[in-house]
Amino acid sequence: MLTRLFSKRLLLPCLFILPCTYAYLTATFHLIVISSIWGLIECLFYLYFVQTKQRLQSITKPERLLTKTERAALFRQCINTIKDFRAWCEGWFYYRTDYTHPSIHQIRRQNIAQWLAWAFWHDHLEHVQKEKAWAEELEWMIREAEDRFSYQFSDGLNPDVECIRLNLDPVNAVHRPLLAYVGIYLITQCFNLVGLQWCWGFTPSHSTTHSWGGPIQLLDHLYQSLFNLASHQPKDKITYWYRAPTDGQSKTPIVFVHGIGVGVLSYAEWISLLLSRLSDRPIFLVELPYVAMRMVDTVPTATETTKEVRQMLHQYGYDKAVYVSHSLGTAVTSWIIKLAPDTVAGTVMIDPICFLLHYHHVAFNFVHRLPRQLIEYLMYYGASREMYISHYISRHFQWFESICFVEHIQKTTLNNMAVFLSEKDRIVGSEDVYHYLLEHGINTYVMKGLEHAMFLINRKWKNTIIHQIETISSKTD
Repeated sequence: MLTRLFSKRLLLPCLFILPCTYAYLTATFHLIVISSIWGLIECLFYLYFVQTKQRLQSITKPERLLTKTERAALFRQCINTIKDFRAWCEGWFYYRTDYTHPSIHQIRRQNIAQWLAWAFWHDHLEHVQKEKAWAEELEWMIREAEDRFSYQFSDGLNPDVECIRLNLDPVNAVHRPLLAYVGIYLITQCFNLVGLQWCWGFTPSHSTTHSWGGPIQLLDHLYQSLFNLASHQPKDKITYWYRAPTDGQSKTPIVFVHGIGVGVLSYAEWISLLLSRLSDRPIFLVELPYVAMRMVDTVPTATETTKEVRQMLHQYGYDKAVYVSHSLGTAVTSWIIKLAPDTVAGTVMIDPICFLLHYHHVAFNFVHRLPRQLIEYLMYYGASREMYISHYISRHFQWFESICFVEHIQKTTLNNMAVFLSEKDRIVGSEDVYHYLLEHGINTYVMKGLEHAMFLINRKWKNTIIHQIETISSKTD
């Protein structure tokens, strides 16, 4: 009797434990298999990263070189807006050992010649000096700067000093796992479907050549095929979202161009606020996938981008728009101001990188500065060392195309323009830009205490910016 009772008590726990043990071992085995497979995929992706990083090192040149007349005009525009020549000159150079800036006395004549050869010819000094006319022009620039600022460079070259030359410097990148890109893809697609399309009523342009690249392109192709989203239209260079006005009236549209990050997704809450205040206006969201961590290395030129923005407006029956842009997006606005000024009804720029680009701040702070504080580390690893963002900045970003001088802007646009600068911006030289814009009477705001892009988490400044967009837009109807 006792034996039978003991057996039952022993058997009942076993009936529960054995299936649980089996399920645990099976799940563990599957987890080990999945982890091993994914680990192998990540190893292969690292090899892909190494090979792609090497491929992206190839030097690229602008679609069109500057003419002698254009170089001279650009040079004069630059030196006419330099207030402190010594600080300006020192900013473009750094010691290769610790990336600190040298004093101007350590910068010699050949050092400044190296920088000018890159800035105005987009090439190495030795290549520029092979052409007699170019060599004479380069010498004229140095003498002109020396006379203008009453400073004489010492002869020779200081080999310890390097100058910033974006499209000639290496493409620096830090590996990040494929899982990070897959995560960005999945979150972006959910946001696009649920947020942009279902909740806010945006329509995507399905005719873009490169919205995603690398291995993620395969995942995107599978997604497009699964839901029959592939477009048979001629492929465009840019991708965008369009939302028609709720009241059906024809008002001046707003075109928003995002900055570096993860694309429109970064601005989700701000876009929601914008729509709540300006639902009666047509809105375009232009995407720049090559700076949105989408593994895209095919980059349209400034001319191609401007042409397709014009076509985008015409497709929906608009001739002009109010361009709202943030950070790198202001470079796109600068292209449009210079290449398609007739499409500009007004502009609102936030954390603009397009003003005073001949100063070192944007190039040095984003590409060459070694991080020392938490926010700098976040910027360094989260953006500037992402391979495809780094590739764009180091191979396709042309400072002379993106720079915007006030004289480039038509008078009617100047009257419908607002600029917002972050006081503690670690990328843009906000103080210099503020004084430059103030001298020319541009409506400029300094967002006190804010870092670059921190307006996105500041309710007061988000509302102020949207109020300015409302004001400028209403004047253009």
